[in-house]
Amino acid sequence: MRKHEAKTADVNNILIFSVVIFFGLMLLPDYLRHQRQSNAMPEGVIALVDSRSEVLSLRFAHLTLTRTLDGWQTDKPLVISPTELAQRWLGLAGTQVDEATLQSLRPQLTAPRTLELTRSPDKEPIRITYYQQPQFWLMQNEQGQWLAVSVDRRYLFPLTKS
Repeated sequence: MRKHEAKTADVNNILIFSVVIFFGLMLLPDYLRHQRQSNAMPEGVIALVDSRSEVLSLRFAHLTLTRTLDGWQTDKPLVISPTELAQRWLGLAGTQVDEATLQSLRPQLTAPRTLELTRSPDKEPIRITYYQQPQFWLMQNEQGQWLAVSVDRRYLFPLTKS
């Protein structure tokens, strides 16, 4: 009988080990995706928009990008796809500007612009105020933090001349 009991215990151990391995393999892609997202930003770099997956439209004074089932659409001609432009804006990140630096910049901040990110109807839109400076963009993220974002104007506004 002992031989049979030992054989049954070995089979049970193999079965339990197989189930654990199976669940581990099933959860591995989610774990890796979470690790990649949490490590996506270097230390000191802050995302402009945290809730980017919820955004349904980006509304500028001169341009609107709208998410549809087929991707992003726009009301103006662009030199890149509307999806690429939406991803550029939603992927922006910068370094936080401290209060002293912000106060020293105040006299130069004369032409504020606003980007409105609409989300589901039951959520308030996110309003991002931004200023173009000679060396960088000054943008206020959805948490109210002021960020210095270094990108070229054509990267954010690739409009055609038409």
